[in-house]
Amino acid sequence: MKIDKEQVSIRYSNRVAILIDMMKPANLYLLGGRGTGKSTDILANRFIDVMYDMPGAPFAWVADTYMNLMTNIIPEIKMAWESRHDFFENYHYVIDKEPPPHFKKAGATFNYKHTIITCLGNKVFLKSLDRPSINAGISVVHLFGDEAKYMKESSLRKLNPTLRGDIVKYGKSPFFMGQTFVSDMPDLSVGEHDWMYRMKKRMDPDKITMIVQAARILNEVNLELYQAETINADPRKIELIRNKQGRWEERCRKVRYGSTFFHVVSSFANVDVLTIKYLQTQMETLTPEEFKLVILSIKKEMEAGAKFYANLTNDHFYNDEYDYDYYDAAGYQSNITRTSAGLRHVNPDMAIEAGFDAGNMMSLVFGQEQGDTYRVFKNIYTISPDWIRELANKFLSFFATHKKKFLILYYDRAANNYNKSRNDFASNLKHDIENDGAGKRTGWIVQLMSVGQGNIAHAEKYHLMNVLMSGKERRLPKLRIATSECKELKSELEICPVEKDKTGQIKKVKKGDKLQPLSRLPLESTNLTDAFDYLLCRRKWMAIVKQRGAQSFGSLNVR
Repeated sequence: MKIDKEQVSIRYSNRVAILIDMMKPANLYLLGGRGTGKSTDILANRFIDVMYDMPGAPFAWVADTYMNLMTNIIPEIKMAWESRHDFFENYHYVIDKEPPPHFKKAGATFNYKHTIITCLGNKVFLKSLDRPSINAGISVVHLFGDEAKYMKESSLRKLNPTLRGDIVKYGKSPFFMGQTFVSDMPDLSVGEHDWMYRMKKRMDPDKITMIVQAARILNEVNLELYQAETINADPRKIELIRNKQGRWEERCRKVRYGSTFFHVVSSFANVDVLTIKYLQTQMETLTPEEFKLVILSIKKEMEAGAKFYANLTNDHFYNDEYDYDYYDAAGYQSNITRTSAGLRHVNPDMAIEAGFDAGNMMSLVFGQEQGDTYRVFKNIYTISPDWIRELANKFLSFFATHKKKFLILYYDRAANNYNKSRNDFASNLKHDIENDGAGKRTGWIVQLMSVGQGNIAHAEKYHLMNVLMSGKERRLPKLRIATSECKELKSELEICPVEKDKTGQIKKVKKGDKLQPLSRLPLESTNLTDAFDYLLCRRKWMAIVKQRGAQSFGSLNVR
C-alpha cells in the first residue's frame, strides 16, 4: 500500500485511543472517565474504521431511547466526525434521507427513515431499546452504542439476533459480527447498569497481547515506508518494505478475528489535553466518592439502608413514553426537540397537574389522572443562579402545544407563610407562567391548590406513598412514572433514605439537598421527590390511607 502524503494529517490522540486504533479488536467495551474522548475520538473514529473495512455492510447504532439517540448521541458524533475526523455530512454520509448520486448504492432501500447511509453504501440502522418494533427483521454485521450504562442488558440481549449478516460478503473482516460499546462508569445507586463488566470474561489477555505486538510492528513498518517514500529512496527498497507491510497486515488481521478488548480507564489518560489544573479543580469540587466514580472510573458500591419509597419497583415505571409517529413525520432533519406533543401518554385536552418544590434547585413534577392510572410523565428543574423565570420558560416551551392551558399546582404548604408579603414562590411561579418575560399573557391559567392548608408530616407522606405503591388499595390509582422524561426523579426516588428522629417519628433524610457542586442535585438530592410528594399527597387520597390506619412497609429496620 502506497502512503499518499497528501492524505496524511496530524492530530492529537490520547494513549488509549491510539492503542485501540492500532489494535482494532473485533469487540470493544470501554468504560472511561470524564473527558477521555470515548465518543468524540474513539467511537467516532472506530465507526469510520469499520465502515472502510466492510464497505456496503449494514450496521446498527443503539441507544436506550430513540429520543436520546437523535437529540444527544448522533449530534455529538456528527460534531466529532466533522471537527476531528474530516468526515462530513452530505459528502461522506447522510441521515434520514436519500443519499446523493455519488454514493455507492446501499442495497435494496425503500425507506431512509431511521438510517445513516454512507458514501461506501453502508446502511446504519438507528435503533433504540424503547422501540422494539423498528428493531424487528433487520440483519447487521456490527453493533455500535454510546452511553451503555443506560441500557438494560435484558433489553439489549434482544438485539443480539440481528447480528446475522452475510458471511460470504463480509466474513473476511475481523469486525464481522462485532460490537462496539462505550460509556462512563455506571452508578448503580442511581439505577444505571453495569452489564459491560461481564464482557471482561470474553477477553483473552494472551490474544490481546499478540494483537498489540503485531500492531506495533505493523506501525513501525508503516513509518518505515512513509520515511522511505518521503526521501524518494531506492524503488527496490520501497518495494521490499511494501511486501513486508503486506505480510504484517495479514498477520494483524488474522490475530484480530474473534478478539474482545475490555478496558477501564481514568480521565488521567487524557491529562495532556485536560491538564492537571482541570483534574485538580474536579478534585476540589467533587466529593471523594464522585471523584472516584467519574474521574478515576472506580466502581461505586451500592449502599444498604431503608428507603423512603420502600414499595417502589420497576413495575411503577413505563418506557413507551414517546409518540414516535409524531417524530417520524418530521424526521431527524427537522431538528427534533422534546415537547409534550411527542409524549404518548399526555392528554392535551386535560388540565396538567404539577408538584412544585422551591429552593436552590427549583423542581416541577407533572402528571395526569387517567382513569384508574395516575401517570407522572415529566420533570423539569432549574439550578441556582437560574430561578423561577427560567423554570417557567422551560414549562412554556415544553408544553407550548398543549391545548387545555390550565395548570393545577400543588406545593409546600409552608410556602403559604410568605403570601402576606405577596412574594411567595408559588405565586411568583403562577405569575411567570401566566405572563412571559415581556409581560405578555401566555394564555395559561394556574390554580394554586395549597392555599390555607397546613403542612403534611413525613410519616403521613411515607404511609401514603407506600400504600399507593403497594397496589393493594383499589380506591387509589395505579402509579406509573416515565423512565426517560423523569430520569432525575426516578434516580431520587430509588435512593431516597428514611430514618427515625429523636422522637421516633419517620423522617425523609435530606442530607443530599446540600450537595456540592449543585450539578449533583438533580440525581442525588430529594428535591424532585418533594415535588412528587406535593403532587400526590392530596386530601382525597390521604383520607383513604387514614381510614386504613398507619401501616409499615418494606424494611422495618429504619434507623
